[in-house]
Amino acid sequence: MSRDEILSLLPPPNCCEYLVTEYFMRQCPLFHILHGPAFQAQYNTFMEDPHGVELSWLALLFSLCSMALHILEEDDDVVTAIWTRHGQPQPRDSSSLSYRLRMMAMVCLCQDDFLIRHQLHTLETLLILVYTINHYESVGRGWTLLGLASNIAITLRCHDANAEKAGLSPTEIERRRRCWAGVLMLHTNHAMSMGHIDMSFRLNISSVIPPPVNNADSKEHTILHSSREPSQMTMMGFKLRLFQLSSRICRQLSEHIDVTSLNVFDDEVAAEQKQWDAVFLLDGEPSILDTSSYAHWCILQLYAHQLFLLLHRPFCRGCDNSCFLPSSRIKCLTSGAALIDIHRKFLELPRLRAYRWYAYGMTGLYAIHGAVVLALCLFEGNTENWDTAPYLAIFIETIARVEKLRCHSSISAKAYPMLCQLKEILSLKPSQENTVESLDFVISFDEWLDAVQWLNPDSVNWDFWDSMPCCKLN
Repeated sequence: MSRDEILSLLPPPNCCEYLVTEYFMRQCPLFHILHGPAFQAQYNTFMEDPHGVELSWLALLFSLCSMALHILEEDDDVVTAIWTRHGQPQPRDSSSLSYRLRMMAMVCLCQDDFLIRHQLHTLETLLILVYTINHYESVGRGWTLLGLASNIAITLRCHDANAEKAGLSPTEIERRRRCWAGVLMLHTNHAMSMGHIDMSFRLNISSVIPPPVNNADSKEHTILHSSREPSQMTMMGFKLRLFQLSSRICRQLSEHIDVTSLNVFDDEVAAEQKQWDAVFLLDGEPSILDTSSYAHWCILQLYAHQLFLLLHRPFCRGCDNSCFLPSSRIKCLTSGAALIDIHRKFLELPRLRAYRWYAYGMTGLYAIHGAVVLALCLFEGNTENWDTAPYLAIFIETIARVEKLRCHSSISAKAYPMLCQLKEILSLKPSQENTVESLDFVISFDEWLDAVQWLNPDSVNWDFWDSMPCCKLN
């Protein structure tokens, strides 16, 4: 494609600027690999001479616009304007448009010979593309691109702890360190999602994690220490620490976890939660002056409760199990309900309206995981007179919410029939106590639940329930 053809497929200038602004306001803090002032200068150069910028930078611009489109509602004027520019008279859904722009980012990379020409813009583009694919489609689909990004990062020496000796400016060093932090975070997330692959060797590479500073504190010749908390890099630091902890937990789960290990990891996750409370909450409550801090707290809590479920599930199985712990049953109930409630908050709370898009991706899978665990706990019965009625109500409310989301989320569309089947089985439970069919169901349910990698929607066999005889209890 010619440069003119490529530029003609960018969103109109006013739409492009709007999407970039939305990206840096809402999405960038969650995966903060870009240096804002550096990108601002590059964008100004692009506006002055669109034909003069590198193809790799155009790829970065396409990738930012692609990701930002997921924030917008389907009837947004910006979506209509971009479809019109793409030769489509009628507005289509924003996800299809996002995919087109993502493909244009790949076209730019390919025409720039990105397999042999390694630039920092190339790396930034690949990392944002992988993050977008992870959140809105599936972690497994970004695995190959992440391998390319990881090797390019090593080629560019983004992991070099002695980068100052290479003659780079503080800004260039900071950009590389942010990219390396992004590589580590994505690799750890992929390792958990693809069957507990041990990627710890990357975590052991001597490197420097970006300091918790704001973009404005990063100057051309020096990096100032931010006096404001949380900074623009605080969220990234917390997520990286949590993913590293997650990697250790999943590695332990793939081998064997005993009660001692359970308690150690449980305490570590709880300790992380206390740090988030101290930074993102004010006296234990959300700040009314800063909505983003509460959104960040909710996102981190999603990962924490997901880890609690993974840790306590082996000890939550029926009371005839020698490893059964009543406290783990209660933890599964409370964490399952917490995942569902956070998903609800992103959809319903006015203060989180700007982050509603977050509920359409992997957050929905976490909520469904929570609902499935609730269903199993409810089917197996009470624990030490624990009142399960509120959790049954939460489970039923979840089904109604997932039903409404089917048009926005493929995960919700696939999970809805299964959740309806579970609701029907739970309604039959009182007449099925201690029957062979009910015991068979619990065993099959448990095995299915264990086989799912709950950070990877592609690993879920939704059709399993259609052929399961005990789903037809009557």
